[in-house]
Amino acid sequence: MQTNQSGGRGDILESLSGHVTRRWINDIALTATVGVIYFAVAYLSLTGLFFLKPEGVAVFWPAAGVSSGILIALGPRARWPVAVGVMAAVTLVVRFVMEERDIWIALIFALCDVAEPIIIAGLIQRYFGAHFTLDQLRNVLGLIIATVVACIMSSFGAAVASRLLLGPSAPIFTVWPHWFASVAVGVVIVAPLVIGFIAALHEPPPRSELTEGTVALAALAAMTATVIFLLPQQLWETVVPGAMLFPMLLWLAARCRPVFAAAGSLMVSLTVAWTPIFGIGHFGDTGLSIDYRILQAQTIILGTTIGAYVLAALFAERRKSELRLSHANMLLERERDNKLMNALAITAAIAHEIRQPLGAIMVNAGAALRFLERAPPDHNEAQAALKRIKSDSDDASEVFDTFRALFGKVDQRRQLINVNEIILEVLASFRGELQDHNVETHTELAPQLPLVNGHRNQLREVILNLVHNAVEAMDATTGRNRVLSVKTALRGQDAIIVSVKDSGPGIDPEQLNGIFGAFVTTKAHGTGLGLAICRMIIEHHDGQILASSDGKNGATFQFALPIGSTDKDAARVKDTTR
Repeated sequence: MQTNQSGGRGDILESLSGHVTRRWINDIALTATVGVIYFAVAYLSLTGLFFLKPEGVAVFWPAAGVSSGILIALGPRARWPVAVGVMAAVTLVVRFVMEERDIWIALIFALCDVAEPIIIAGLIQRYFGAHFTLDQLRNVLGLIIATVVACIMSSFGAAVASRLLLGPSAPIFTVWPHWFASVAVGVVIVAPLVIGFIAALHEPPPRSELTEGTVALAALAAMTATVIFLLPQQLWETVVPGAMLFPMLLWLAARCRPVFAAAGSLMVSLTVAWTPIFGIGHFGDTGLSIDYRILQAQTIILGTTIGAYVLAALFAERRKSELRLSHANMLLERERDNKLMNALAITAAIAHEIRQPLGAIMVNAGAALRFLERAPPDHNEAQAALKRIKSDSDDASEVFDTFRALFGKVDQRRQLINVNEIILEVLASFRGELQDHNVETHTELAPQLPLVNGHRNQLREVILNLVHNAVEAMDATTGRNRVLSVKTALRGQDAIIVSVKDSGPGIDPEQLNGIFGAFVTTKAHGTGLGLAICRMIIEHHDGQILASSDGKNGATFQFALPIGSTDKDAARVKDTTR
């Protein structure tokens, strides 16, 4: 025993060790990935793609959007890998790309760049939860507000640090607005694309949406090129491009996921950002001041991007509302169909169960008339037939009571029942039918069988159905005896078993799994409700019912019922077997 315990502890420790190792490997891989991507994007930005030289002003800083988007999409578990990756990348950029040898300036800039994604992701996590998407307007506004708050804090810290370390050459109110604007624009443009891209990896869009989104992006690229290169260089051009791009962005927002709108916004933003850097179009007009050109570019970038995100969120909310409405309509239709099916099932079940006593009443009424028409009238036989009519009438009444208890909302009081007695009553009522069908009956009823707690009429209905089905199944039997076997037994200390077996042709094993379903029948003219009602009654009594057959040598139906909670001596009954 000690060896087994030691082995168990060893397995647990080994499993925990493997889990920790995998987590460390994943964190290291994520740190390296974030660091490489951040460094690459920052390097491209500083070498001229988004950076004006010699003015030293950035139109926007996409690296901040990359780190913020990754941390928002992956959640708090990625906080340390993202922080370490950004810290290392910024330190390398400042030291070797910007050629700033002061290690303190590099560390301060790195801390400011690390603070941005942590603050943004922390606010998003706090107010919007872990699974953040841009398919709601409140989420878009939340991302913008979180970005503004984080960028105000980080840019102010960077401006103060630059002033202290670099002196008057880095005035606070010059560094702060440029840092704030470039970082905020970078987060607003790039982070939604990263969030949507990671979400699309987990849940890829349909091929039709992917195709349509690609076509819309191509059309948007063509329209953006037209706006930049073909429109005259007039002051009102700052407003016109947004208006001309609106139809393409509306197409993306209305027909595709928000990630496509984010991709389109990034495409427009990159193009607009490059125009003042490479001297193209209105934003590259050297006749305008650099601050004015940068402000115009950032204005159209933010206007286009925020407008696209708002439209995408509104259309996404509408699609969700339509989906919820469609789902609600489907549930209503299903509920209506279920109620209709239940009504039909109850009606068919009552008709199915009432047919037997009504048929017996008709047969006995005809017999009574014949006995009375004899000369002289056979009063004894007529009286016996009338008694059977009364008994069958009671059975018909019990059918209604059974279904009222089964389908009604108020459960009738249960009582302790001797199942052996019910079996003998049913077999006695079937004596004439068993003789007519040449069926031999074998009973093995366990002596002193414990009582069960339930509804007598319902359990009688189950046994009656199983016996009747067995008799009908043996009608097709030729060349061998027709034997009906009914047994009861005690299963452990908590349940009794009742089995009804016939010597008929059996049931196809492939049909056994659904044999207790509603409207499932193996008979040519069956309703498929008898066994379904049996299952419902047995489960209503907290029991189980099963069917078994090899498809050749008859079928066995067996159900188990829990023993009633009474004193053992009172729960035992006298032997009622023959």
